[in-house]
Amino acid sequence: MSPKPFGDNGSGPKEGGSGGRTTGGSSILGKLIGGQQVPGGKTKVPAYVSNELLERLRDTVVGLQRDPGVETPPVSLSAFVEAAIELAVEEAEEQHNDGRRYPPRPNRQLKTGPPVR
Repeated sequence: MSPKPFGDNGSGPKEGGSGGRTTGGSSILGKLIGGQQVPGGKTKVPAYVSNELLERLRDTVVGLQRDPGVETPPVSLSAFVEAAIELAVEEAEEQHNDGRRYPPRPNRQLKTGPPVR
């Protein structure tokens, strides 16, 4: 698994991806959890994070953009989040599913509430 550049614009479908493109936030997490697809190539992510973590995220993106020592700074907060999610998904697949992508879920929408067992 290799780190993805922050500025990767996702110009093509990911290997094993659904091929559908959606707009707004992270296409990766949106595909995983059934985000609403709209024309344009991305999906807005239906997820919550703490206010403190969101502020740290924003500060980090701006700090990386301003740091002359960062070879490929994130082009946007969305690009940074998408790269981080992709890395986390790849790590989970590697550690828990022999490096393979998990099979498509049977229901497009995720159940809210306790984790599915």
